[in-house]
Amino acid sequence: MLARHSLLRSKARLLVDDNATNRSILKNLMTQWKLSPAVASSGKQALEILDASTEFDLVITDMQMPDMNGLELSKRIKIKHPAIPIILLSSIGDESKKKHPGLFATVLNKPVKQQQLSRDIHRALRLEIDSELVEKQKPDHALLESFAMQHPFRILLAEDNPVNQKLTLHVLRKLGYHQVEVAQTGLDVMEKFDEQFYDLIFMDVQMPEMDGLEATRLIRSKHHYQPIIISMTANAMSEDREACLNAGMDDYISKPINFELLVSLLEKWSLKAKEKKEVI
Repeated sequence: MLARHSLLRSKARLLVDDNATNRSILKNLMTQWKLSPAVASSGKQALEILDASTEFDLVITDMQMPDMNGLELSKRIKIKHPAIPIILLSSIGDESKKKHPGLFATVLNKPVKQQQLSRDIHRALRLEIDSELVEKQKPDHALLESFAMQHPFRILLAEDNPVNQKLTLHVLRKLGYHQVEVAQTGLDVMEKFDEQFYDLIFMDVQMPEMDGLEATRLIRSKHHYQPIIISMTANAMSEDREACLNAGMDDYISKPINFELLVSLLEKWSLKAKEKKEVI
């Protein structure tokens, strides 16, 4: 836990808003949360600040700004800094997150509720922290390339968020799974699964076009050979887990992915698969 907090404080956040009053209110809030941000009054200034430093791990930007709005700014940020999560503050009814999947960590309606903002900031930062913790971990038996040989799976990763996708692929490759296929929507999952069989699918619940629950139900109803399906969800509530299991998923893991839990799940389902083959 100490490692998480030290990592969290060692980074910088950027707050972008052309309205001085809003900027001051949000800056004071974040300072109270020990997340003192750098501030920019325009998209142009924000890009200059980001280009001058590699220490930023979060951007919070308003949508309605002159010259360069929050959507355009976010697209330009992702070109040079694809791993930085972005929180967009916008008016009610904004569909930017739906129209541009993978661009924003979240879109919050204004006026922003303090509790929701705090929760989403820490959720976005946790993705960065967990990624760094994976990098800092010393190799042990679970990080050896031989892990994939001991627990062989043909894996399909269904995840539309590029940060979550990158983190999960990083861990799986460390374990020796170098041929992981990626799907970004539920429809993409169905197309890939129709083309070839996957032993294991890591299935994001919230995806565009078709969500993970519907994709799971279709796989369970259509195919004779059934894969292991593990839900990946940011929601840890018991009813969310129950919804995943009722849809036909075998197990679940919370996002951001916990390394030790992922290893444990792979070992668990590898053993179950071996036992099933022995019975047959």
